[in-house]
Amino acid sequence: MLQTFGVEIDENFLEILLFSNKSFDKYSTKKVLPAKTVIDSTVTDNRSFIYIEKGLTKIVASHNTKETTMSFSGDGEFIGFASLLSRGGNQFELETISETTAYFIDPYFVLNVIDESGWGTSILLKIIENLTQSVNYYGEFNLLPAKAKVAASMLHLDSKKLGKSEGHLPKEICQHHLASYCQITREYATTILSKFEEEGLVKLTPKPITILDHQKLKEMVGFEISGSLH
Repeated sequence: MLQTFGVEIDENFLEILLFSNKSFDKYSTKKVLPAKTVIDSTVTDNRSFIYIEKGLTKIVASHNTKETTMSFSGDGEFIGFASLLSRGGNQFELETISETTAYFIDPYFVLNVIDESGWGTSILLKIIENLTQSVNYYGEFNLLPAKAKVAASMLHLDSKKLGKSEGHLPKEICQHHLASYCQITREYATTILSKFEEEGLVKLTPKPITILDHQKLKEMVGFEISGSLH
């Protein structure tokens, strides 16, 4: 958490700044999106900054028709920090996993609010810190063996529930999502999860998937899992 003059600068602070601005309604559009809605990639480039009010989404990259889930975002999270710092586009798509309520916000409005708040430097430093953490996380994550990747993906998803019952992954998550995030086959993910269940680390049925031993999974991963990666 970045602190400036005793004030914590994080996504909650940015949320307050944006939603309390008198021009917010003019520069944002609220949408309720059904599950499994693929939103055009333009919403995650420099044209939109997205706030997830409620729901679960994933950012997907396609390489040679193979889908790879880059990250998950849930209640109270922003998507599009990178787009605030770059004019370039990207090849990613945002897809809803559950029904999702989202605000699509003009990025230039976001930058103006940040600038006018007097906290511009602090907030942008926090954004850069988030991006750096994401890069470092994915660098370490990609070096993990498959078993540890599955453990990391479950811990990452467990962080998306904002105080809901600890250990229960979002109910919409299935083994396909974990496999895509870990870049392994669904069959291999199923084998690993079954082994975890035998070892008493998780419970697969009935849904939602439940983590029974967080500490063992954390030890398997070996580094801190960030709850806010986008």
